Amino acid sequence: MANSKRFHGIFTALVTPMHEDGGIDHPSLVRLVQHQIEHGIHGFYVGGSTGEGFLMTREERKQVLETVIQATGGKARVVAHIGSMSTMESVELAQHAEAAGAEAVSAVVPFYYKVGAREIQKHYETIMAATKLPMIVYHFPGATGVQLSLGFYEEMAKHPQCIGVKFTSLNLFEMEQIRSRCGDDFLIWNGHDEVFAGGALIAADGAVGSTMNMMPSLYTDMYTSIQGGLWEEVRSLQSKANAIISHLVNFDVIPYEKYVLYKQGIISTPTARQPLRQFTSEENEQIHRFLQSNEILSVHSKVNNPS
Repeated sequence: MANSKRFHGIFTALVTPMHEDGGIDHPSLVRLVQHQIEHGIHGFYVGGSTGEGFLMTREERKQVLETVIQATGGKARVVAHIGSMSTMESVELAQHAEAAGAEAVSAVVPFYYKVGAREIQKHYETIMAATKLPMIVYHFPGATGVQLSLGFYEEMAKHPQCIGVKFTSLNLFEMEQIRSRCGDDFLIWNGHDEVFAGGALIAADGAVGSTMNMMPSLYTDMYTSIQGGLWEEVRSLQSKANAIISHLVNFDVIPYEKYVLYKQGIISTPTARQPLRQFTSEENEQIHRFLQSNEILSVHSKVNNPS
């Protein structure tokens, strides 16, 4: 198995900034990446659910990845999400990711068409055969409707290129069982930000999440505290994160995070691509008031705290 330890830590599932016409806003993307690095983020997960990867063309996904890799300047690791319903498309994106300089690829399971575990495994094996990059399985049953078995992880862990899983589920028992069955070298990323503390205590080597876009230093502080065994501090930081997440879940996640980043002065517009919706002026005002009242979100603002 390839060395998974270099992927331990906090990886932001990057949003993809867009212009008002829906085109990719590359200058805002560069600012977002640099802002994240300034706040200690260890790496980026590009083109996933938060990044609206399935709402972009293949060429746009490639261009976004290239922009992120260039913007990091080697200061953070980059993992390319290359998941698609089509194995051939995933292969193309994986080969591009390798050529562009990504350090690993990740793919959500094929969805919409109902295929069995053997076909899903073959999907991953075909991608791995087409590139030398490590593969990280992306498990998100709440979005895909696909529940992977523990036996599936055991089989995937036998492949030297398959180094781990992005585990976006609240089932921490299942997470612990993956660790127990696949061993300590198998990377487990916690994917639901609201349970990162619990995931880290049980099995997780780090986290990939969307709310890191809005408050990266909270999660890097949490990771440092986890590494130091400072569990009272970890619990306190998780509570602060969850106070924000409990407000976020009253809205749509991606437009919410983009609006906060817009008001923080990091991206130029809060535009999300259709069919994701834009908030009403009343909803925007509710979010803005909450942002102004929340110390964690305010401290990440370029408007109030210019660098």
